[in-house]
Amino acid sequence: MTRNSDTLNGFVDSGCRIKGEIAFENAFRVDGHVEGTIHSKSELIIGGKGVVEGEIHVARCLIGGSVRGSINASESVTLHASAKVWADIHSPAIVMEEGAFLEGRVAMEAAPAGQRAEQAAAKTKKT
Repeated sequence: MTRNSDTLNGFVDSGCRIKGEIAFENAFRVDGHVEGTIHSKSELIIGGKGVVEGEIHVARCLIGGSVRGSINASESVTLHASAKVWADIHSPAIVMEEGAFLEGRVAMEAAPAGQRAEQAAAKTKKT
């Protein structure tokens, strides 16, 4: 569910509806409905029945439910098979499982030159 030392910081449960801005430190899960802006340097998990309408600015975004708006993830976006996304996505890495729906623009920026050199060196050592 979460990566590294991230623990679940909070959640919006099924049947709950929030309108406004959400900011959090660690992982956060949405199984209800959020309308507004979400900010974090951590992970957002949108459960199968979760709905987010608005702007998402996080490190990692894992989507099983629905998103309408925009997603800006500094590390990655994962669309699980049940995901329904109508959004523009900006992230260096995107994973999309078979069955996921996406309508919108996707912008993936290449890794910085120094990082590409490190990746190339690591591949050379393996071969």
